[in-house]
Amino acid sequence: MTTTTEERTSEQKIILENLKKFLKKELDPIVGEIDEKRVFPMEVFHKLCSLGFLGSFFPPRYGGGDTDLLTYGLIIEEICKMDAGFGMSCFASSVLFGRNILVQGNEEQKKKYLPPIIRGEKIGCWALTEPQAGSDALSIQTTFEKDGDTYILNGSKTFITNAPIADYFIILTRKRGTTGVKGGTAFILERGMEGLSTGEPFNKMGMRTSPTGEIFLEDVKASKTQVLGEEDMGFYGMFKSLDVERSLGICQSLGVAQACFEASLAYAKQRVQFGKPIANFQLVQEKLVDMLVGIELSRSYCYRIIQLVEQGMNINKEAAILSYFVSSITTKCALEAVQIHGGYGYMKEYRVEKYLRDAKLYEIGGGTNEIRKLIIAREILKN
Repeated sequence: MTTTTEERTSEQKIILENLKKFLKKELDPIVGEIDEKRVFPMEVFHKLCSLGFLGSFFPPRYGGGDTDLLTYGLIIEEICKMDAGFGMSCFASSVLFGRNILVQGNEEQKKKYLPPIIRGEKIGCWALTEPQAGSDALSIQTTFEKDGDTYILNGSKTFITNAPIADYFIILTRKRGTTGVKGGTAFILERGMEGLSTGEPFNKMGMRTSPTGEIFLEDVKASKTQVLGEEDMGFYGMFKSLDVERSLGICQSLGVAQACFEASLAYAKQRVQFGKPIANFQLVQEKLVDMLVGIELSRSYCYRIIQLVEQGMNINKEAAILSYFVSSITTKCALEAVQIHGGYGYMKEYRVEKYLRDAKLYEIGGGTNEIRKLIIAREILKN
């Protein structure tokens, strides 16, 4: 990656222009169909990876493009403008699985798992949430016990992005008999291991092109080579992973918000009522202005936080602020987009209906907005 801001911006523009052309040709024509049928477009995914977009931030020695995280954030934002579900699954594989391997894995694990993830030959997922442990992540009940050099895993995970189609799994577990922040260990598992199975994709309101489902572990045997990071330190890795999800991942939300604004602006200019385009009416203008102001402020803060992530800074408070604010803005943009479109906004032939269904997840996934508020309050009351 080039060093000066001007050169970097120029490189990012080239990357994004090429990405837009690809998405317009390969993804845009099928968005309605795959959303309706709940299909992950595997062929598009393979082509996207072969062109290097999803491996952009990984080091070249693993097959990556050696760009920065901000460039990857711009890529994900652009994908989610077209289809947020597809973008979310891409993000889960390359960041929630891939970046965790890059940051926490040893060299052997990186060499084994990163190249096929970067090339799109394999798809990964990161599994934390359980039927009885969502926002209360430390209450997970998936456990491991040691039998000599072997780890035996039992439990289940739910609401896991990519679970039904994943080849690789990072599974958060707890040592049997432990509580609190100690005792957590992450394992890298592979589809086909005895005792590991996944359920059918959930039928969701939104993000329908992103397969979400359950993972079941019944006496799954893992070796020391499958431990990600340090044994008993898995929850510390989890906290860092959630901060990255709440910061870099919010680019997905920005993509939806931007799509809502662009669709609303175009519609307001061409929709005529009372003899003139509705864009001439002040109440419509107010909606457009509020959308744009929220998006631009969100984008500026988002890019700043991504730079802090790249510097290795502790961003627990900042990530919570970012995800709380931007997810709220995105839902508001989606609601206003439907309102501006009027009756047509309620019809599936207009994508703002889809944007609204997709947008709501950002206030829930990766920690609800209520939990984000609690994190912010805890951080500001520390001293």
